[in-house]
Amino acid sequence: MTEVLALAGGTDFDDQVAETAAALGEIVGADVRSVSVRGELSAERAAARALRALGEPGTVLAVLPSDAPARPIWRRVIQASPKPVIMVPAAMRGKRPSIRRVLLPLDGTPQAAAAVAGPAGQFARAGVDLIALHVFDAATVPRFWDHSVHGHRAWAQEFLARNCARPGVRLELRSGGAADHVLEVAVRERADLIALGWARQLGEGRARTVKQTLSAATVPVMLVPVAPGARDVGP
Repeated sequence: MTEVLALAGGTDFDDQVAETAAALGEIVGADVRSVSVRGELSAERAAARALRALGEPGTVLAVLPSDAPARPIWRRVIQASPKPVIMVPAAMRGKRPSIRRVLLPLDGTPQAAAAVAGPAGQFARAGVDLIALHVFDAATVPRFWDHSVHGHRAWAQEFLARNCARPGVRLELRSGGAADHVLEVAVRERADLIALGWARQLGEGRARTVKQTLSAATVPVMLVPVAPGARDVGP
């Protein structure tokens, strides 16, 4: 039996976490199990309980609240979890989650493609609309960017073939700051979830896109661990 975990802290936010877990459970074909951290004496012990449950063979992912009171717990969990973790922002309070469109930021590396391959396949099989996003910086912007429509289309087709070869995936291209564009495209495209690969490091100078997305996103954010030793993934 496969399970999706819903971390419950005994607050009025538990309903949104549980409903998001249920929505993910339908997509991945898993039951939902609530893991209570109510009454734990410390964030360290609460995170340890969640990580023990995440480490069980049948567990495929976990859903956690990313509001400020839960921060000491979720920061520990997301940096240690070997499995995807979905963070539910405080902006979801009172809303009923429905995952029909997912934004997949990609930086064009094999690590990014490998990280999202599994979740992208599950979303695609469930009929979820997938939108890939790639953000160029000054060093990677191609020559066609301001000139050739044909070049734009050919490049996009090749990028998807290498990084997210799923039927119906649409690619959005931007130039500039990755973190800003992830949030902008998520809002403009009305994404119900953002899926980011990352190296599970929140230290100084690391995971800028992940940090900014978690702090400002109004929809759940899926953090997918990349292979050990890889750098943070994102456009």
